[in-house]
Amino acid sequence: MFIIFLAGLIILLLPDNGTPVIRLNQTHGPSFLDLAGLSLVMASWLVSTIIVINHWNQVIEKTRRNISYFLLILYLLSIFGTTIALSLSVEWLLWTCVAFASAINIFFIISAFRLKQ
Repeated sequence: MFIIFLAGLIILLLPDNGTPVIRLNQTHGPSFLDLAGLSLVMASWLVSTIIVINHWNQVIEKTRRNISYFLLILYLLSIFGTTIALSLSVEWLLWTCVAFASAINIFFIISAFRLKQ
């Protein structure tokens, strides 16, 4: 799963001047190559999310209930902020929300995988 994520990330980081397949706003829109990379990243994220949900009770026990729910709310707000930032073309908000959501997501995934073993 990690290899699939890395492959998608590498594809996203490749230079690409292709025309956007989907236009999100004036400055953002994934090309066909970006969509391929995003598909790989999203597939690995979906599987990881299912694992976190299946092990949520153990994650809560390990990280304490208040911290887990605070991070979950912050994660959902970051995803909402990312959506708003993409639609309004606000770069600083986009990358701030992406950074927060990614860090929290990685924390939950690591917690769930540690418990799974």
